[in-house]
Amino acid sequence: MKFKHTLLLTTIALTLTACATVPQYTSGQDYLSRYNTSKNTTFAQNTGTDAAVHHIAAVEPDLRFPARIGLARIGEYGRLVSVPMDEAQSWRSAAETLGSEFGDLIPVSPLVANMVSSQNGKNGAEVIDHIRRGAARQHLDYVITYEVSDKTKSDGNALRIADLTVLGLFVLPSRNLKAEASASAILLDVRNGYPYLTGSTFADKKGISTVIGKGDRKDKLRNAARQVAVSQIAAEFADGLRDLKLVADGVKLAEARADYSDSLN
Repeated sequence: MKFKHTLLLTTIALTLTACATVPQYTSGQDYLSRYNTSKNTTFAQNTGTDAAVHHIAAVEPDLRFPARIGLARIGEYGRLVSVPMDEAQSWRSAAETLGSEFGDLIPVSPLVANMVSSQNGKNGAEVIDHIRRGAARQHLDYVITYEVSDKTKSDGNALRIADLTVLGLFVLPSRNLKAEASASAILLDVRNGYPYLTGSTFADKKGISTVIGKGDRKDKLRNAARQVAVSQIAAEFADGLRDLKLVADGVKLAEARADYSDSLN
């Protein structure tokens, strides 16, 4: 009987995942060229917001591999933290699938970042700046910054009547548990802040537990959902990097052909 109870308490009933990534490799110069044809160009340049938009958009992509790619984890309170061991393994596995042609994956050190910046966790923009400064000191070309959020909930099931008995609290799985985790990530150019890739994943794990074992079981489910979400975002970013490399190589090839054609004229 003890074996049967243990089996019930450790069963994960279902795992659901979802993921999506969005690449970007567009030219800021091409984007801003439309200002020259707009009927409102004079007005736009005289407003603070439009001047800021013009400045923000003036950035060009420049992906070159192999590269030194940083990995930065945003933890509690929106601060740069060390990458947990289990999450680091997911990113290492993704890097191994990419191979040496993409370069090295290097964690951004919170200690190094603190040496060159004090803006760690005050708001979203400041922590990204903090990460870029730390990555610059480590001479990283690009940085993957990610964060994870998770939550759990517990509901009584048909066995909840057993909660009225002493032994029922210990042996009957009267609680349905659900853990949810999401991971979001962005690939930035350390030098100019260009966002090459953004993405998010979602993982959902369900299980059952006794009342007494509920707290420990919720923690295990939450950690399991977190690990799945990170594993998914790491795999998605590996695929995204492959696609971006193809685009970047195509753009550089087209530019080289255009330069060669110009040299002949």
